[in-house]
Amino acid sequence: MGDKVFFEWSDAMSVGIAAIDEQHKMLVDILNRLFLAVVQRESNEITIEILDTLVDYTKTHFGLEEKLLQDAGYNPTEFAAHQKEHQAFVGKISEAASKHFVEGKSVSFEIINFLKHWLQDHILVTDKKYATALQDAGYSTKAWTDFASSTITAKQAETPKRKQWWKVW
Repeated sequence: MGDKVFFEWSDAMSVGIAAIDEQHKMLVDILNRLFLAVVQRESNEITIEILDTLVDYTKTHFGLEEKLLQDAGYNPTEFAAHQKEHQAFVGKISEAASKHFVEGKSVSFEIINFLKHWLQDHILVTDKKYATALQDAGYSTKAWTDFASSTITAKQAETPKRKQWWKVW
C-alpha cells in the first residue's frame, strides 16, 4: 500500500469547529484502521475491537453534533434530516458488525468503501450546511474548543474498552 492511505483527511473537509473537525479526523482514522485490518487479514478480535471503537466513537460524535445543533437553534426540519442520516450510518455499521459477529462473515471492502464515501459526503455536504450556524452560536471560539476538548477527553476515559454492544442492540 506504500504511503497511501485509504481515506485521507483534507482541509476542505473542515467545518471550522475544532472539536467537530478533530472528531471527524478520528472517524477517518478509525475507518483507515478497519481497512488495514481487512487488507492485512487481522484476527477476528482486532476487527471486532475496531468495529466496537467505530460504533462507540460514531455515537459520541453524532451525539455532540446533535446537541450543538439543538443548542444553536438549528432549523428543526434540517436537524431532523441530519439526525436521520446519523441513524442510517449507525445502522449500516451495526449491520456490518452483526454479519461479522453473528454470521461469521468478514467485513467486505464494499461496506468499508460505503462507509468512507458516506462519511466523506456527509461531512462535505450535510455538515458543511450547519457550520455557519454553529460558528454564529460561538462554537468556534477558543474558550468553547478548550472546554469541549476537556469534556470529550473525560468522557472517553470513562468509556470501557470493550462494550460488546452487539449483545444489547
